[in-house]
Order: sequence, then structure tokens, then C-alpha cells
Amino acid sequence: MTKKERLMAVLNHQQPDHIPVGFWFHFPGEDGIGEKCVKAHLDYYRETDIDFVKIMSDHLGYPLRCEIGSADDWFRVEPLPENDPFFRDTVERCRAINDVLQDECYTFYTFFSPVNIVRERDVFTADALQGRNYNAVVAEHIRQNPEAIAHAMRVIAEDHVKLAEMVIREGDCLGIYQSLQGAEHGWLTEAEYNSVVKPSDLIQIEGINRASRYNILHMCSWAGTPNHLSYWKDYPCAARNWGTGVEGLSLAQGLGFFGRDAVMLGGMDNRTGHPMVSGTREEIRAAVRQVRSEMKDVPFILGADCTLPATIDRNHIRWAVEAARE
Repeated sequence: MTKKERLMAVLNHQQPDHIPVGFWFHFPGEDGIGEKCVKAHLDYYRETDIDFVKIMSDHLGYPLRCEIGSADDWFRVEPLPENDPFFRDTVERCRAINDVLQDECYTFYTFFSPVNIVRERDVFTADALQGRNYNAVVAEHIRQNPEAIAHAMRVIAEDHVKLAEMVIREGDCLGIYQSLQGAEHGWLTEAEYNSVVKPSDLIQIEGINRASRYNILHMCSWAGTPNHLSYWKDYPCAARNWGTGVEGLSLAQGLGFFGRDAVMLGGMDNRTGHPMVSGTREEIRAAVRQVRSEMKDVPFILGADCTLPATIDRNHIRWAVEAARE
């Protein structure tokens, strides 16, 4: 099988010749910008021989071009114009990478959820922050004026749907890798998440699913805090990825929790101290064999729980690829 055939077989719940593999990390410094970012993606692909590429959105984050001093100010977030550099630069990065890869492998472009964007952007005034972090301010705004911040997240989601259509049709990506956040234990209640955050999640997810059947849903545990995975259990996607280590839910256990409507992706803990990042060649190969054994004859995609450290020895990724192809 070619890499494209292999991945497509698994996404369609069919048996491949061997398990497809994909790992990724953020490209630091100048490697995350412009032509150097394109080259960094291609160099990484050649060096590790992974089966598909997740194109990173480093330095191309959604722009919030307003200042937030109070919860009411979220009503000031407006849709981006069609010719905004955010759209153009993103499509150009995807097209440049795919122009080189062509028939070699599929690519996915990285999206973040609207709630992640509103709590990660440096748009808050000093009066709004009052010495707190962005996360605390956003939680307060959700409680003070849920309609205002829901408006902002809806605008972001609708713009992302437009971008999904562009990167798939013009940038030649197969689909979108959608990163979800905001369901961490201790942040929002289920009622708050469902009433304020979930609607924008679904606008974005359902929109990208109209653009492509083959989208990956990543339930992110980047901070090492477990999530309420049940908040996202019914979100439609082609493949699911989560922090098996942080959540204490293996890929095989995920089959029972999420069901088999989507393919499971992951299995390798991305944290320091675990084989993928800190292990020897044999420890990494053993960890891959363990995941394969647990999944038995169920097709899946081998990957990490989340983004790997940019400093990882790339031989580690190559060793995991080799073990998947045994």
C-alpha cells in the first residue's frame, strides 16, 4: 500500500498492510514562519518517514483584533474580511507543502477550538486582568456575560469553517485536525460548557465535516490536567485522539468509551519520562508493540497523546515508525 492508501484504509475501518503513524510538534523560532516553516515540515517528513503530515498553525493563529476590558467587549469581535492575511497565509502554507508532497501522503491542517482562542490571546487590558491569568478572566466573563463571549466564539467558529473550505479545496489538505480544550476538571461546569462553549464547538466541527469526511478530533490535555471527556463524547469525527496517559484511558479502552464510529489515534504518551520521549530504541519499540497488542485486530493510527516536545530526538519517531511496520 502507498501511504495514502494505508491511511485511507484505516479511516474507512479497513485493514491496512501495517498501522499508519503520525507524530508532530511545534516548530520553534524561525522554523515556524513562512518558507522556513514549509521547509521544516518537509524536512521532518523526510527524516522520520511518517505516513501523514499534520501542518502546524504556528504563527498563524486566529487574530483577535480588539481589546477586551470587560465581558461586554466580546461583542466587538467581528468576522474577518475574505482577503484577510489570516486566510491567505494559511492557504499558502498548506499549498506549498502539498505541492511538494503531492501523491506521497495526506496532510491535515491544525485548528484550535474557539474557547482556546479567546483564552490564549493577549487582548486583555490590565484592568480586566487584575493580576490574573487569561484563563481566570475568561471563566469570569463566561459567568458575567455568556451571550457576549458566545458571540465571539461563534464568529471565530464561522471564520474557521470558511478557512477549512479553503485549506481543503485550495490548499489540498485531506482534512482538519481539530484541537479541543476547555473541559479540564475544575474550570467550567458541564452546564456552563454545554450552554456557552459547546455551540461554537459544533458550529466549527460540523462545518469542517461538511468540507471533508476525514477530520481528526484531538481532546487536548496539554496542561497535564484531565478533561471531562464526556463533554466531547458525541462530537462527530473520522478519528479521535486524546491523552491516554493523563486521562487514564487507553486506546483499547477508548473503543468502549467512545464507540467505534471513529478510528482511534494515539497510544504513545508524549510526556517526559515515558518511552516515546525518554526511552531507548527497544523501550519505544516495546511500547508500540504493547499498543498494537491491546488493539488486537482493530485498525488504528499510531501517534502521541498530544504534541511532542520540539526538542525530541527524531530517531525516537523513526523507531516508532519502524515498530509499527514490523
